[in-house]
Amino acid sequence: MKKGVFVLSIIILMLLLFTCGCTQQDDSENGGKTVTMTARELQNDVSSDTDWSTYYTMLYTSLDDGDSLIIQDTVSNISYDLDTGTTTLTFEWIEDGENNSLALYFEGNITITYQPGDKVKISVKIEYVKFSYEDFNFELEIYEEQWVSEEYFKSNTDSSGEGIKPLPQSSIEKE
Repeated sequence: MKKGVFVLSIIILMLLLFTCGCTQQDDSENGGKTVTMTARELQNDVSSDTDWSTYYTMLYTSLDDGDSLIIQDTVSNISYDLDTGTTTLTFEWIEDGENNSLALYFEGNITITYQPGDKVKISVKIEYVKFSYEDFNFELEIYEEQWVSEEYFKSNTDSSGEGIKPLPQSSIEKE
């Protein structure tokens, strides 16, 4: 049970997402639409539900499997972790008097290229996954670039607590 709650907590932290006020364009010929959001909009757009013992659902209100998502926002903080070989890029905002943030993890060290205050554009594709692990049933819409497989999720959750891989550097660029 503890492991399941831990896994669920990590997924929630890793997959904070979506809202309204976004721009959208039809991209039917490529298998879905393209939606542009800020980090705040992204986090506010997510719809999640859990009973903390048997299931966890995290689906987007504005996105579906196969849709392209562009996150356009200003970097608030960035740090590199030598032990994991990943860079954490954070977006922060205040909503209803409370501090909020969205952290995204990237492969390698990108702190030389990106700094706080930089306006960035992160492009990902949404993938729908449904599986069971540790007596939890998961139904998720996540970034295709971070999802390897159900087996990868299960084998990497125990050691790293993440179950998904960091985003590739190719998914981020300066505006």
